[in-house]
Amino acid sequence: MNSTAQYNVPLRSGDVSDLVNRFPGGYWKYDIKDFVLLVNPYFPPQAFLDELKEALPRLIACYPSPNVQMLQLLADVVKIPAHNLVICNGVAELIPILLGRLGMRIAVPVPTFNPYETTALPGRLSRFILPPPHFELDVHCYAAFARANCVDAAVVISPNNPTSRIVPYEDLLYLASALRDQQQLLLIDESFIEFSEVGRSASLENHLIEFPNVIVLKSLGKIYGTCGLRIGYAASSNAQTMNEIRAALPAWNVNTFAEFFLSKLPHLAQAAKQSWIRVGSDRDKLYADLRSIDGMRVLKPDANFVFCELPPHFPDGDVIASKLLKERRILIRHNGGKTIQNGKRFLRIASRTEDDNRLLVEALKVISD
Repeated sequence: MNSTAQYNVPLRSGDVSDLVNRFPGGYWKYDIKDFVLLVNPYFPPQAFLDELKEALPRLIACYPSPNVQMLQLLADVVKIPAHNLVICNGVAELIPILLGRLGMRIAVPVPTFNPYETTALPGRLSRFILPPPHFELDVHCYAAFARANCVDAAVVISPNNPTSRIVPYEDLLYLASALRDQQQLLLIDESFIEFSEVGRSASLENHLIEFPNVIVLKSLGKIYGTCGLRIGYAASSNAQTMNEIRAALPAWNVNTFAEFFLSKLPHLAQAAKQSWIRVGSDRDKLYADLRSIDGMRVLKPDANFVFCELPPHFPDGDVIASKLLKERRILIRHNGGKTIQNGKRFLRIASRTEDDNRLLVEALKVISD
């Protein structure tokens, strides 16, 4: 069987249920259009992929460089001093350290990225409900909630996953200040901020010295289209917490493919910025097209995905997702596994190319009949 044919086998009924309802990943094995994983379809450029292909035999055979050299590569990319950084095998590597090993008591606005809820130790999680239909974070109420619940840290994802809504810059500055006065940390995940209209200019990475209570968490896979490389980082001027994180990490936690990628990124900065603009344009068209579906309530997105509530006459999201996968080989994500009332009535749809997005919207209109 050739390499193309093995990804065109029919999906079994068990595969459909598994793909629709399980934790995401492993989709490369299937011939499907994936609207679940939140990546950038316009990066990295082909020239880099050609370089990677040529370097592959050497990269497979070698250990990555020592951590201090990895940190300098990262610092050159994100323009933050290396001593204020921790590099990681994706943000998912840091969450168990912060919430498990360090045992932080946390406040989390929900719905959110599930590992922030599932990794917290028993009795150390306080959920702050984001009110429908807009799911906006009231930072004044959230700061008061963090104080009342005596948490060590308050979590914010901005833009949020799954709602794709950004927390306004001034609101974040207020929250950082309020939590600092309360001697509480702000763990802010900014993995999607480059896709927003304001971009990284509104990042709290610009205020690390002013707010030593802020720890910025960042996955690079989303914005650079390289989730399989598993590169992320934490940024903070909080030396104590950063040293505790470093002490919990293995000597080689980032592989040679990620190191090779980081070494090339400074030369690809302009191509990356152009790709983020393209993603934003396609996402805005997807948002407008989804709004054209009668009865569909769609939140204006700030990330590279769109969050919407199904019309009353549509089946639940898991039914829609199963039909799309079986009949169209299109995979979408329902929110039945999130902390949100009637989660199966909500979809989080990753933006792909303009043509792919159009196919999805057309399929949604047909499949609901």
